[in-house]
Amino acid sequence: KATVSVLYWDAKNTKKKDSKKMSHSILMYQPTAQLSSRTYSDYETLGEAMQGLCSMFQTRLKQENPAMHEITYDIKDLFKFLESFDDLSLMHFNSSRKSYEVCTLRKRNNQQNKQPEPPKTN
Repeated sequence: KATVSVLYWDAKNTKKKDSKKMSHSILMYQPTAQLSSRTYSDYETLGEAMQGLCSMFQTRLKQENPAMHEITYDIKDLFKFLESFDDLSLMHFNSSRKSYEVCTLRKRNNQQNKQPEPPKTN
């Protein structure tokens, strides 16, 4: 059984945050390049949202390996699964700030990795 601990960092302040102070999380994801694949799931806590991601991964493993009764995986396999999404974001409510904070976990942008073309000379 895989265990995922819920620790995350605030990118601006690099201070560890306590997930118990957070409530209500919305996981937004687009598994393929098709816009029609966009959907979301909402959870009571950040921990439940992370467990939701793990459940999605485990469901995929079961679909890909229907004859196997026991499937073993490690964190690298989970990360590879998460990297396969075209878009994966999380909004979680910060009760002390009384607002949602957005964390983009994965965003595939075809233009992002392209090198600019050098100017053409005549």
